Amino acid sequence: MAGILPGLVEKVSNAFGLNEAPPVHAAQVIDSAKVSDHHAIIPTKEVQHCNFAELPKGEFAILQLIAARLLCAVGEPYRYAETTVELECAGQVFTAKGKTVLQEGWKATQKFFFEDKSKEGAALPELAEGTVLPLTSVDMKEGKTTPPKHFTEDLLLQAMETASADEFPDEAERKGIGTPATRAATIEKLVQKGFLERKGSGKVKSLIPTDKGKALITVTPEQIQSPSMTADWEEKLVQIEKGLYPAEEFMQEISGMMETMVNTYEVVKGADTLMSNVKVIGNCPHCGAEVVEREKGWFCSNRECRFVLWKDNAYFQKIGKRMTAQIAEKLVRDGRVRLKDCKSQKTGKTYNDSLLLTTEADGRAKFTMEFDKGGKTK
Repeated sequence: MAGILPGLVEKVSNAFGLNEAPPVHAAQVIDSAKVSDHHAIIPTKEVQHCNFAELPKGEFAILQLIAARLLCAVGEPYRYAETTVELECAGQVFTAKGKTVLQEGWKATQKFFFEDKSKEGAALPELAEGTVLPLTSVDMKEGKTTPPKHFTEDLLLQAMETASADEFPDEAERKGIGTPATRAATIEKLVQKGFLERKGSGKVKSLIPTDKGKALITVTPEQIQSPSMTADWEEKLVQIEKGLYPAEEFMQEISGMMETMVNTYEVVKGADTLMSNVKVIGNCPHCGAEVVEREKGWFCSNRECRFVLWKDNAYFQKIGKRMTAQIAEKLVRDGRVRLKDCKSQKTGKTYNDSLLLTTEADGRAKFTMEFDKGGKTK
């Protein structure tokens, strides 16, 4: 795409009324050696035929933003000289900074499109070491620090992108946690699994860890929590994809790390209390172990037993009912539950009956209807 950039930049510049198209430095945005996924948004040459007056205000604002970013990204560098001065007063050292612009570069393009709200450092006068300056005024301000704000989805996505980036060399292709395509899905999965929740009024909502999320963080070894480890794995997976790193060695590293962690793991103090939010509804009618509530149903805690009452229960759907926590608990405790207004699939009529719970030879749940007249059906 490097070949089309000069023509595209000229057309975009003309469409938005720039007096002169900025020089194009394609290497700043294009590197064929690092092509993996493409997630840039740029205008097409059709922008030269666009009548901006016909665009809705919001659409024009987006188009203008994308066009301005393209022109800035390929433009000249913004160059400035910064001066830092150390001043001493009453034994205390203070610093002052001044900035002199040497070349406007891409900032000139940005100022053309948008009002420049950035604060430029004021130019400092010529000073020599040992210069004595008069003290004109002194004032003191009192205030309170505020705790960091909660993450919004946008802020968390930015933090995931830059996580541990300073620990990698500049030439590393991928840094941070995940990719642009997977980061949002990771956050959504944490919400769905109950580790995060969205709170707040209006359009902007904060992401808050739930008690379940805090408990998981507390009992999880620090090495697994580290963004550095995730970022390291991301980088190695990219190298494996390019044939620069052996996949077998990568798997050996993970196996060795897991073995070390298992052998050296120490139980976190208070872990039983933290993880005690698992609800037990009774003893398994097949093997006698505890039945606990999970995300999709109520499961026997004995892994060898196949007893489970699914929340999305096909049998209950067939009779027009829903498996609730109260029904599941009563079935486990008493082996039966009274149901009202069950729906017959054949006639469409409703009826009342008692549902009996037994188990198959391998522990799977088996339901039997006991009608008021004494008849039974599976």
